[in-house]
Amino acid sequence: MIYKQINNISKKEIKKKLNKFFNEDDIKNDITTNTFVDKKKTMKVSFIAEFEGVFCGEKIIEAAFSKKVKTTVFIKDGFKVKDNFKIATVEGPSFEILRKERVVLNLIQRMSGVASETNRYVVKAYRKNIKILDTRKTTPGLRIFEKYAVFCGGGKNHRLNLSKGIMIKDNHVGSNTNIEETLYKKKSNNLPFQVEVDTLEQLKKCLKHKIDAVLLDNMDPGTIKKCISLIKETNKKVFIEVSGGITYKNLNKYLVLGVDAISVGAIIHQATFKNIKLEVS
Repeated sequence: MIYKQINNISKKEIKKKLNKFFNEDDIKNDITTNTFVDKKKTMKVSFIAEFEGVFCGEKIIEAAFSKKVKTTVFIKDGFKVKDNFKIATVEGPSFEILRKERVVLNLIQRMSGVASETNRYVVKAYRKNIKILDTRKTTPGLRIFEKYAVFCGGGKNHRLNLSKGIMIKDNHVGSNTNIEETLYKKKSNNLPFQVEVDTLEQLKKCLKHKIDAVLLDNMDPGTIKKCISLIKETNKKVFIEVSGGITYKNLNKYLVLGVDAISVGAIIHQATFKNIKLEVS
């Protein structure tokens, strides 16, 4: 059960977001540039990778600047770079480039960090044919960029937002309602339907109903194997997702035969910026 993938972001959407970020940095009132830089001067700069990993940000560089600025990007999103690789060149009015450089760098460093971290997990899980999914644990305002970066790193996107699928978690069940009663109240529609369980008994109850996917939450590998056996006994086609406390260090323990996907919040919220510098040519 894979949701619609964020395999592209429109230029219009990128520009809309960038304008908000530029306003946040108040680039129109950049007192240093406004005071010391001649509006008629031009410059040429290069974006240089200072890391080894997956680059993500091609579309950001292309959308950030006006038509007065010539941008040339030498690598596509999702491709790997090595230290000192020239990612792109930008040439045009110094006034505009200096105002926007920090916001552009912040975003592509963040996205490259997420893409690179995702790829580490993907490479490790690949031999077991298990997908690595993201979660909704994203940075407010950056979700579309971070999920796109996950895709570029080889991961898969879980639901983009709360409207894209039904997912019953323990908080939805409530203190006065059991999981079966909650399932009976399920609305009939074409949205994917998933239930989170954290015990074998909860899973048994869920399997009495028509569900598309189950999320085995915070279970040890031994219990996960028992759950998979139980699902197979029912002969039901249920997408099996595992989550909860999974890190790069302990990932191998959860690469269990029968698991379809592992969702890992850490590929986004633990990803660090990748160093990319701006070098004046």
